[in-house]
Amino acid sequence: MAEVSDIAVYQKLTEVADELDEMAARGASLVGGAALLTAARTVRGMATAVYQRIMSDRDEALDS
Repeated sequence: MAEVSDIAVYQKLTEVADELDEMAARGASLVGGAALLTAARTVRGMATAVYQRIMSDRDEALDS
């Protein structure tokens, strides 16, 4: 299995979060909508953590 870059992970997590937001907007029930929005927020948080890690690695490389 080929390695997956951090950028690819960030992009996929963002894509999944956007999909969950779209599903919630299409009229899920109150409970379903809340679940989808919570999942989207969690996934987006993971994407943000990956992005921050990518940027911190770039900053360290520039300082070297």
